[in-house]
Amino acid sequence: MTSNLAPISERFRDPITHCGEIFVTAHRGAFIKDNHVIEAENSLPAIKRARKLGCDMVEVDVHFTADGTAVVIHDDTLDRTTTGSGVIAATAYADLKEMSLIHPGTQHPFKTHLPTLEEVFIELGPEMMINVECKTGIDAIPEIAAIANNAGVSKQVTVKTNSRGAAAIGKVADILAGLTNPIDFIPILIDQVDGVETLRKVCEDLPLSCVECVVELPKGPKGFVALDRLGITQDGGPLFSIEARKITEANNIRRFINTLYVDPSIPNTQWNGGRNCQLARIAPDSVYAFWIARGASVIQTDEPEFLLGWLRANGFRLDQA
Repeated sequence: MTSNLAPISERFRDPITHCGEIFVTAHRGAFIKDNHVIEAENSLPAIKRARKLGCDMVEVDVHFTADGTAVVIHDDTLDRTTTGSGVIAATAYADLKEMSLIHPGTQHPFKTHLPTLEEVFIELGPEMMINVECKTGIDAIPEIAAIANNAGVSKQVTVKTNSRGAAAIGKVADILAGLTNPIDFIPILIDQVDGVETLRKVCEDLPLSCVECVVELPKGPKGFVALDRLGITQDGGPLFSIEARKITEANNIRRFINTLYVDPSIPNTQWNGGRNCQLARIAPDSVYAFWIARGASVIQTDEPEFLLGWLRANGFRLDQA
């Protein structure tokens, strides 16, 4: 249950003391409501809406321009979400400033621009954290840490990327140890690839507060069209097993689950074993209660307003809407 007595960053980094607190992370900002895009993804208005809703964290994606400016955008090109086109890494920041963000489906322009990471950090305010996905890889961590320090938000910043393999895990450890202004790192583990032993390794070898656990699932049983298409996990998979709970609790580390909508552009891929935003909107207990019961204490969602309402109604939050 949420307690507002300690700063959010302290509560996030100490799940044992703050047992039962569920952190809500707005995916690319709070840009969706009731399965409709209402703000530009990864935009300042979406960040502002997340803060007003009472989200604990926002997740954003970062790329770097040709002149080294960190900008907040998911794709490595401008085509899908802006009025521009071309590769971000080949474009100067001055050229991006004239572009507007657009609705990726209708192409309707929003009255907002592609923000820099610094602008997003400033929009956080004192009571919200941020999870920055390094789209260009772990070598960007020191630059992100420097920007966070300059914006005065280092304690509120976490960065994530897939750290698959012992060599990559070792490199991450070296990067984190060399940071002048430390920020938290969240490794992304995929249960069908990494498994419990990789979870154990990152928990023991890296200074962590949280691990993002991706629950992949093969297609469901033949003969049931919906299950054959999507499947649904019955136990949460290896990263939400009893052994995984023991590992993370012994190291005082949170587990992070995505309940994101299935991305139709990536066929047969899930992040959540089928217990996702689609299902949550008709049967929320089968998604949120399921993952909380299996030890998830950070839920990343495309429907933060809906999730916050469910948490309040079920006694997980003391704050009011």
